[in-house]
Amino acid sequence: MTTTVCRAVIIDDETWIREGLSEHINWEALGIELVQVFQDGLEAIHYMEEHPVDILLSDIRMPNMTGLELVARLRELEKESRVLSSTKVIFLSGYGDFKYAQEALRLGAVDYLLKPSDVEEIEVALQKAKTLCANEAAAPDKQEQKVAEEPSSYLIKKALQMMSARFTEDLHLNQIADELFVTSNYLSRLFRQETGKSFSDYLSQLRIEKACELLGSSNLKIYQIGESVGYPNPRYFSEWFQKQKGMSPGDYRSKHA
Repeated sequence: MTTTVCRAVIIDDETWIREGLSEHINWEALGIELVQVFQDGLEAIHYMEEHPVDILLSDIRMPNMTGLELVARLRELEKESRVLSSTKVIFLSGYGDFKYAQEALRLGAVDYLLKPSDVEEIEVALQKAKTLCANEAAAPDKQEQKVAEEPSSYLIKKALQMMSARFTEDLHLNQIADELFVTSNYLSRLFRQETGKSFSDYLSQLRIEKACELLGSSNLKIYQIGESVGYPNPRYFSEWFQKQKGMSPGDYRSKHA
């Protein structure tokens, strides 16, 4: 019998789910100690700031803080405290959209299970998470290896990719946040923290760079260039360009064509 005991928490906003997971999973046989149960991510992160855990079994869609936001915050805490090992995460969600699974797994989740899941299926995922914890504990010499990219960085990388591909659209922060399954407030804070710019300033930078490129290298009319970078109103585009570059689009073209 193994002597390694991992500490785990459950997070789900549905009472019957929390109770079912607590009572029907054979935690003792798995060698896992269930230390706390929470109804939302915000409660959980406050606890884990003071009491680190090894395994997190969490829903994705919850009030106050989503499961994906929670994991991103966990990785930030681990980075701040210079802890190279990470909490092993298992997402248990009623949402079957494959995009949720993609995001969850790319954020470092051990597994993503759809509700309702059999107890046996959940226990297999928990055992997998426990094995990963044990492997880390048994190999302290590997602690100096480079840490994998943090979820917070991944989220911003993904957001920047989406912006680069769609900056010609009428694009807003809340659209990107929705597609990344996080709140707009959270993404806004993370965006400024990691890029040093606001979402709107970064979007404006993408657009001005493209506008300058087109003015200098294409024969498109100025209003067409405005449309191609997300400003279909010619007057607004000219005013915006003047503000960004200190000269009109026509003057810029004369100097750089």
